[in-house]
Amino acid sequence: MANTFEWVEIRTNDIDETVSFYEHLFGWKIIEKDTANGSDVWIFDTGDEPRIQNIRRGGIWLRPEGESVGVVVYIVVDNIDSILEKVVELGGKVVTPKTPQGPNFRAYFTDPSGNLFGLWEEHTNDTGSF
Repeated sequence: MANTFEWVEIRTNDIDETVSFYEHLFGWKIIEKDTANGSDVWIFDTGDEPRIQNIRRGGIWLRPEGESVGVVVYIVVDNIDSILEKVVELGGKVVTPKTPQGPNFRAYFTDPSGNLFGLWEEHTNDTGSF
């Protein structure tokens, strides 16, 4: 299960507008409203069975004014620390070091072109929970 896509996070400064956009565009439904790190996170479900190479759930995460928005794709890894070392070795940059989130850990990095990715290190059977 390591090194697979884990979570799609659509960051926004206007959660209502973004939810409405994806609900109307794809028919995605909000199935849970939560908070993480003091910000709203609305969990959506695409409503269909994913293909093996796809995932089904993600979140629309309200970001504070002035913080960047966009889409963050998370990759499940066995060891965030070793991956972050490789990121730097290969010319990428660590944006956020290994950070606990419940019993699990997350981190963010950019590739040499500046594309942002998330890493997820899991220590439970509860895949992708925030």
